Parts: sequence; structure tokens; C-alpha cells
Amino acid sequence: MGIKENLALVHLEGRGIEFGPLNNPLPVDGSRAKTLFADRLSKSQALNLFPELREIADSIVEPDIIVDFNNAASLGSLASEDFDFLIANHFIEHLVNPIQFLEGCSQILPLGGMLFLTVPDKDKTFDRHRKLTTNRHLWRDYRRGETKVSGIHIRDFLNSIPAHTPPEVILDHFRENNLPVEYYDEMKLPLNPFKRRRLFNWHRERSIHVHVWNRQSFDGFLSWINEKLNLGFSVIPTHEPEDVVGEMIYLLKKQ
Repeated sequence: MGIKENLALVHLEGRGIEFGPLNNPLPVDGSRAKTLFADRLSKSQALNLFPELREIADSIVEPDIIVDFNNAASLGSLASEDFDFLIANHFIEHLVNPIQFLEGCSQILPLGGMLFLTVPDKDKTFDRHRKLTTNRHLWRDYRRGETKVSGIHIRDFLNSIPAHTPPEVILDHFRENNLPVEYYDEMKLPLNPFKRRRLFNWHRERSIHVHVWNRQSFDGFLSWINEKLNLGFSVIPTHEPEDVVGEMIYLLKKQ
């Protein structure tokens, strides 16, 4: 069992929500905690959109709650219920508006409530060649009320992916749905604008890493936005950051 799992077993209790667990929900101590699962898609919808997951369909959880995480009203509807903790593992990087999400979490949680947050370290992933997302960029998305992944985000994501051959089920999906399968020949965006639009829309529907951080930049982002919007979170020191490779783990307490 890793550091993340141990932290959850020790610190999470009461009634909570895990956002976007898919096939990897975070285990909690069942004698002290109960987790509901929230996602934007039902299990059957997820399997249609991610055909490569059909081999592990049995491990994908069925959401208890369907939520549009990029919609403030949809997320805010959870504030009417009583939750003691929220879990968002490898989740916030997929959001168009991370500030809106953190603001929503602050509204949902009572005093003493916990936000368990895990974020991939872009320097240790396929995002390593991308530029760090700036606070200025995130604030602009927040002020504009962005709800849709832009073409700029998708282009940045696609241009950074290392050359690879996807699973055959993905190639079949491209062929069956008239998607530009030749993109995977050289990992170059189609020149044809209609093919490019189909490729962009497919990734937009599936979800991408919209924003990217490393430890230093995400530490700075959390500190900055917590103070700027008076979110009321404090970071609970639980482990040495150097002991975790490839991701950053944060346990935030609502004060």
C-alpha cells in the first residue's frame, strides 16, 4: 500500500465524494468512512467513449452522482448535502476551470472538512514538454467562466504527445467513426480543417490534460488562489514530498 492509500485510511472519515474515480477509486476505512462516486458519465457512457477500457470494464465503478464538473451550478448543487470529505485524484488537470472547482469544493465542505487532492507532476509524465500553466491563465479562464476545452488547449496537448501506436481498439474506433487515423502515422495534426475538427472534438469529448503543473507551480497556485478567494483551506503536512514520485498529494482542511 502506498503513501496515498495510507493517508486516506488515516485521515478520511464520515461521508464523502470521490470525483472521477473511473477504475481506480481510493480505498477508505469502511468502518469510519463511506464514499459516493461522482462522474460526468455513467459507466456505459464511459465504455462507449473509452473503448480501450472495455477489457477492464468490471473494475470501473458506476457513479452514484452525475455531475458536470465544468458547470458551476451543477457542482454547486452538491453543497446542499452534507459531506465530510472530497477526493479528486488525477482529476483537476482535466478541468477547464480549476479555480471554479476549488471554489466549489470550499462551498461544499463544512469547517473541518477535508479535500484530498492528487495532481500529476508534469515533469514526470507525457506532459513534460509542455509549458507550465500560469496563474494568470487560470484566472482568465475563471473570470470568463470558461466551460469548454478550447482548440488552443487541445493543440498544445496533441503537439506534446510522444509518438506512439495506440491500442488496436482505438484505431478501429477511428476507422469506424471517420476519424483521421493517419494522425498516428507521424503524430502530426491533419492539414484538412474538417479532419482536424473531428480529431479535436473527439479529444474534447474524451477529456485531456487541459492544464499542467509541477510541484513548485502547483504549490504556488494553491497558496495564491486560497488567499485571493479566501477559500479557507490549509495544507495539512502529512509526508515528505520527495517520497512521492510522479504526482503531488495534498490534504487540505477547511478552516
